[in-house]
Amino acid sequence: MKQKKIPLSMKSFKVDRRIHVILFLIAAVFTVLVFRLWTIQVYNQADYKLARLGNVEREVEIQSARGDIRDRYGRVLARDVSNRDIWITIGKKREITSAVRTSLELLSEILDKPYESFKQAYLHKERESKRWEIRVAERIPPHKYVILEERKIEFPEEAMIYARKVPTRYYHNDTLAAHILGYTGPIDKKEKKMERYDKYAPYSLIGKTGIEKQYESYLHGSDGINKIIVDKNEIQRGSAEEIKPAIPGNNVILNIDNDYQLAAEQILGVSEGVIIVSDPRDNSIMAMASNPRYHPKYYRDYLYAPNRPLFDRAIQGKYEPGSVFKIFEAFALLEELKISPDYEVYCPGVYTNWDLKMRCHKATGHGYINLYDAITLSCNVYFYTMVGEKMCVDGGRRLRKWAMNFGFEDKTGIDLPDEAAATIFPSKETERFTAQKKWYHGNAISHAIGQGGVLFTPLQVNTALCAIANGGTLYKPQLAQKIISPKGESIKNFEPEIAGKIEASTKTFEIVKKAMWEVVNNPRGTGRRLGGFKDVDFTMAGKTGTAQPGNRGVPHAWFVCYGPFEKPEIAITVLIVNGGHGGDVASPLAKQFLDIYLGNGKLQDLVMADTPVDPLLN
Repeated sequence: MKQKKIPLSMKSFKVDRRIHVILFLIAAVFTVLVFRLWTIQVYNQADYKLARLGNVEREVEIQSARGDIRDRYGRVLARDVSNRDIWITIGKKREITSAVRTSLELLSEILDKPYESFKQAYLHKERESKRWEIRVAERIPPHKYVILEERKIEFPEEAMIYARKVPTRYYHNDTLAAHILGYTGPIDKKEKKMERYDKYAPYSLIGKTGIEKQYESYLHGSDGINKIIVDKNEIQRGSAEEIKPAIPGNNVILNIDNDYQLAAEQILGVSEGVIIVSDPRDNSIMAMASNPRYHPKYYRDYLYAPNRPLFDRAIQGKYEPGSVFKIFEAFALLEELKISPDYEVYCPGVYTNWDLKMRCHKATGHGYINLYDAITLSCNVYFYTMVGEKMCVDGGRRLRKWAMNFGFEDKTGIDLPDEAAATIFPSKETERFTAQKKWYHGNAISHAIGQGGVLFTPLQVNTALCAIANGGTLYKPQLAQKIISPKGESIKNFEPEIAGKIEASTKTFEIVKKAMWEVVNNPRGTGRRLGGFKDVDFTMAGKTGTAQPGNRGVPHAWFVCYGPFEKPEIAITVLIVNGGHGGDVASPLAKQFLDIYLGNGKLQDLVMADTPVDPLLN
């Protein structure tokens, strides 16, 4: 049988196809090999070079800048500025080798700090990250950084130092508004465990007090990340590369007026005390000065100062209000006892009843006086009689009720941390008097003039004063006005918040306000030293107070006022601790502030007589 012959052309075609497939496979393999060789020798050249040298990449956190704190007109009160911290590579065994000693000695020489402090830090300071390094100097001055860079060649490579930029809080007016602004400090281990700080880096600075703490969540930014290359000794090689930019925090705009705050603090001078200035229409705080003050940057230096400059007397200090309390008692008399303001009591200069003998501040007495006169002249005998004797027959229950109405048993709710808890108003009920601890008439008599355990913070008094001025609304005092982004975009606006209402008749408000007007404008009024102003349409109403402290020392001097009388726009509370008589000491200080407020005086005319720059010297 004959074989079927295949044409030569078909054989050639099959052979050619096989050859093409083989050639294609060879070309593909060759292409892959060439690509791999290129990636090794060219594309990944830097990585293999790092590996050959023992170098690796590291990610370094970059601390974000905190937002600004500004006054109501945008003037900066606190802001972050760039500074540098100095770090040094540490060995796993933490030994003071010759190279380490050389680096530490150079640091000691350049930074003017003891060698021993750097040595102890090197040996014992905990690492703040997984890297083998520690921070040995914080926020060094710019001129020191320049010297370090110039002499960096002198540092041994095995113990090289390097600088990192870090934001540093700068307070533009030193001690101005220190108690309001607060201060920042490094986050500690206890704080790091808190939920609100769980995403913070170990080296973060956080607000510890004041606005810095209250609005931490707004002020704190978002940390960034840089990529650096370090060798086997953890020494940085080359420049850092930004992976994630640090985003600064938002800015907090306050109701505080920088000029008013400065005026209040200058007026206080070296006196221990408080001046609070607010708008009674919403209780927004325009100034709140507490003295002695401190510098937020150096807060550690004040921790054990005997005059306690870290103590905010405006929101933490509790003081006997003295005769200032009489304007609030007047509401109780008019609403509870339904007395006529014209009802008269005879003041012979001394009150005698129940074996008590309590003197009025005027030894010769005021004669027959009504409610208007009693407030204008601050007659104690009138209030001994009407409040201590007549109203407090119920053990002080009704008096306490009106103290509560004005918020004296509650915190004011100001947007600051660490406001002192309110003191329970003393009464037979709250003091839990028993057969062993009896309620005496003397208790009520003392309470009638704002003493005997009656204790308020200056901010409580100012908040209640605003309620009288505005016709009965208790507003929470507010420091922050709004939050804005670094680009100026609105984040949050703070609206006035009502804390309560004074349930009293319009007639009652009119009577008390008229009496307060007489205090300032009547030639016999105890607050007459506030005096008139060039702007005759701007009339004030107020009340003085002279309160004997529990230790029986020099009395506290109080003065509260608001104005203009018809349409109040400003309320002022002045307290000078152990200052003397309110009418003699406190009211002239309010006068000085009002002269600035009305443009009748200039800031530069206020002289801080013998005021030390640093309150520690006070």
